[in-house]
Amino acid sequence: MGLRKTKGAVSLTDWKGRIRMRWRYLNKRFSLTLFTNNKKGLLQAKKLALEIESDLFNDCFDTTLFKYKGIESHQEIEQPTKTMVKHFEYWVKEYKQMDCNENVDYFHLRNTLIKWGEFDQGTILTRLNKESFGAKTYNNRLGILKNFSKWLVKQGVWSVDPLEEVNRKRVKKTVKAERTPFTIEEISAILKAFKENTFCTRASRYPHSHYYSFIYFLFKTGVRPAEAIGLRVRSVDQVSHLIHIKEVLARSIKGTNANARIRKETKNGKERMLPLTGDLLTVIQPLIANKQPDDLVFQSFSGGAIDDRMFQRRVFKPVLKGLGIADRDLYACRHTFGSRCIDQGITPVMTAFLMGNNPETALRNYTHQITLPKNLPDLM
Repeated sequence: MGLRKTKGAVSLTDWKGRIRMRWRYLNKRFSLTLFTNNKKGLLQAKKLALEIESDLFNDCFDTTLFKYKGIESHQEIEQPTKTMVKHFEYWVKEYKQMDCNENVDYFHLRNTLIKWGEFDQGTILTRLNKESFGAKTYNNRLGILKNFSKWLVKQGVWSVDPLEEVNRKRVKKTVKAERTPFTIEEISAILKAFKENTFCTRASRYPHSHYYSFIYFLFKTGVRPAEAIGLRVRSVDQVSHLIHIKEVLARSIKGTNANARIRKETKNGKERMLPLTGDLLTVIQPLIANKQPDDLVFQSFSGGAIDDRMFQRRVFKPVLKGLGIADRDLYACRHTFGSRCIDQGITPVMTAFLMGNNPETALRNYTHQITLPKNLPDLM
């Protein structure tokens, strides 16, 4: 048929004597079979394909497909009222000050709403409960949808709030083995292995020692990986001996590499200061010498932001394996810091301040007690 299959375009194929049109949008496959497979039908299909591709490119694609189904009959099809997905995108952008194409939670929920198609106040709860979400994901989606539902009622789109009395699912508290704190002996062994390239092959162009300062900083300060990755030179105050933690270079829906990351405020919007201790200054000072204020303190071999996922896979975990230390993820460095603070007598309030949490979170997540007391309280 001379039909095209350009990547990212509408493909045309023969299906039982008719022309089947297929394409993808937001990870969802769409299909139309409107025309007979003949010369006239092929011309019509190509014309419609161009229109669909144009709408996809200009971000005005009609997910209901009503716009495109009316072309063959040349009949005017009344456009539906604003879809729930469009309402959701408007609410996220204008009221939540977020972007569905950047924020992971809103991005995935929008894709779920697209999968649902049209829904209303009478069907939204049924649709939600049919999803095979885990408890944590379910609660996250429910929280967003509850706020969205309240807004729909205020706007007069819905007459009642169907999610108002829906309870969150109970999340079974489990200890994540991959975030178990390291002992002081394990920390010492890890830092030594990084510094001396113990588990880095001689032929490697990327010695582990390049990341020694980065892993030392994570252990010493307990900051979130994205906070360390996004730390800029101007946030290191060598005069006042303070480190300002006020922003992150976070992962996005596009990935974890340097080009995919986006700069934003910290996870809970809190800014905090950490003491620039003598050992930290010794480690950081060579990294910030001759750099501009907006340059990153910690950089990859190419000079960009560190990809924490690749770092964890290619450097951190191989070092742990080489040392015979149980598998952990990079976030265990933060849990180690929090647990050591509590273990060494720093109050939960101060621990929470240093970590950018509230005291309840510090007590709930970081009271691992790395070392056990030699005795128990006396009864008499």
